[in-house]
Amino acid sequence: MAGRTRPTTLKDVAQAAGVSISTVSRVFSSPGRISPETADRVREVARRLRFSPNVMARSLITGTSPNIGVVVPDISNPYMTTLLKAAQKVSRQHSIGVFVADTDDDAEIERQVCEQFAQQTRGVVLCAPRMTTPQIREVSRLVPLVLVNRIVDGLPSIYTDSRAALRELLDELVTLGHQRIAYLPGPVGSWSNQQRARTLAARCRTHGPELIRLPTTTDTYADGIAAASSVIALGITAVMAFDDVLAAGLVEGLRRQGKSVPDDVSVTGHDDILSELVHPGLTTLAGQSSEVGQLAIAQLLDAPSPDQSVAVPAAVVRRSSIGAPAS
Repeated sequence: MAGRTRPTTLKDVAQAAGVSISTVSRVFSSPGRISPETADRVREVARRLRFSPNVMARSLITGTSPNIGVVVPDISNPYMTTLLKAAQKVSRQHSIGVFVADTDDDAEIERQVCEQFAQQTRGVVLCAPRMTTPQIREVSRLVPLVLVNRIVDGLPSIYTDSRAALRELLDELVTLGHQRIAYLPGPVGSWSNQQRARTLAARCRTHGPELIRLPTTTDTYADGIAAASSVIALGITAVMAFDDVLAAGLVEGLRRQGKSVPDDVSVTGHDDILSELVHPGLTTLAGQSSEVGQLAIAQLLDAPSPDQSVAVPAAVVRRSSIGAPAS
């Protein structure tokens, strides 16, 4: 048909970028084999020429799926939402599709989803898994896995390392004069929850003060509101919550009972995902969820070493929700 523009080909992109056709092909199929500078140049030329790689044809040639899976325990949690957006950004750069599944914190659903993805994807990013270690190992024999915020020997992982930042924040509360500090836990099956609880307990054993562990929660805003009654009844002056969702709920629960943050109770969170939406501004730990999501996808696409675990350090972000305890 007259005037019809033909589709841009690999050859067109290669000529415009000054590289070989095979190099262009590898940028979109095996990015780990190409230098970042060359890959960025090729992608920029491809965008300018409106080149779209035929991912289905490529999958037939290579025998690999053009998609990956991302499994999360609760897609409504802002930490997971931020992680997913970052993961999709990286996957788009490599023309990879993303299947997302929410397991509702259920280990059995998690296992079933991973088994389904094993038939449909080239690999799975498994975020904060609730399965046991033997179950995760069994799934890893079906499909390549990269774990997020969970360490299992022999499997690659990306995790937020909060230990130093938690100790720093706890020490700051002690310096302010707090002696009855509580930890407001997250889900019982959460590896991150267990790590944070152990870090705080170990610090209190060696440096004081008394650490009170409040009842386990399902990590919802409502759980944070409900915890306010226990905090007041136990005479707790500072609470370190598992994440910002619980911390935000606790601030609201204390307000409903006539208590002020930080004048009556100091409150801290984790992840820095809701902190600026809470009044007063929430002192928290930046969990770097965006960086974690990007690294997890990159690691999955680059076929990492089974023993490769990457720690992303958390950092204290100070706002207005902590202060000296009331007289």
